[in-house]
Amino acid sequence: MKNILAIAVATALIAPAAAMAETTLYGKLHASAGEVKDAAGTKTTAVESHSSRFGIKGSTELNDGMSATYGLEYGLDIDGDNGGGAAAGGNVGTAGTTGAPLSARNTFVGLKGGFGEVRLGRHDTPAKLATAGLDVFADTYADMANIINADAHRINNVVAYINKFGPVGFAAATSTGAGFDGTSEANSVMANYSTGPFYAGLGYTDVDGGSVAGAGVSAAEHVNLGLGYKAEAGHAVNFVMENSSGATAVEDEAMMLSGVAKMGAVSFKAAVAQSERSGAAAGSNGKEEMTAIGFDYGLGKKTSVYILGTENKNTAKVEAGATKTTATVLGVVTEF
Repeated sequence: MKNILAIAVATALIAPAAAMAETTLYGKLHASAGEVKDAAGTKTTAVESHSSRFGIKGSTELNDGMSATYGLEYGLDIDGDNGGGAAAGGNVGTAGTTGAPLSARNTFVGLKGGFGEVRLGRHDTPAKLATAGLDVFADTYADMANIINADAHRINNVVAYINKFGPVGFAAATSTGAGFDGTSEANSVMANYSTGPFYAGLGYTDVDGGSVAGAGVSAAEHVNLGLGYKAEAGHAVNFVMENSSGATAVEDEAMMLSGVAKMGAVSFKAAVAQSERSGAAAGSNGKEEMTAIGFDYGLGKKTSVYILGTENKNTAKVEAGATKTTATVLGVVTEF
């Protein structure tokens, strides 16, 4: 009788663990400290949380070879002030606000089978996914989203389809209602190709009622292309370009060239980028330029520290723009 009871207790303890075997808890905590200068020339010493997050993801086996998939990921404000912009690697939420330490990132439920995968919820656009992996300064003051519009796109009320055919990946998504920036509908597709050290990705996003980087355009189309090479030793060279156009003549042409040289635990990173506007009102056609340089030091497989220096000129893209933002910071990143 005691043996039977012991087996029953052991089974009860093991069953929940088995049920959770396909569920993964993960996260990333990232913060920096250093001198930051805004467009007005004001210098501050800032501690900033950069797209810190946690989440769960997984799948449950169903009949007929299908599975239910799910993901719940939330941005986390670990410095407590909820300042900075998520698009530029800052905190979640709106700059300068407090009291909102959590923000939904990708949150979805889906079905997966021989047909591919369908997801419903809130998700990065396929176009963003096409080139996001080529950002060597992701989630920092030098984030690619400062220059490449598609890198900041995540939409609500989305129906997404994802599949892979050998080395070729494909994804498409459409939003219902105010899925894009709370006001507009959006459709996005992407295709990518990966073989050995080479990668190529192409994305397209059509926004109904959106704008070109805040230029007041009634609708916008974004086409982004990325090419990458990553050697086995960790060296990498990436190039991303984007064209954003609207219902009027306003158009942005953007590009970013970046690279990584890796020597043991040390990675040297550098990037140059620019976005040039045309077709806007007189005085509003200018060029934004960003440069960045950094050193990362790996303390383990999932933890690193870094030094970053970046400068961003003429973020408003106006003619003869003289504004400049800079950041010189030390950062630490750990994942779990």
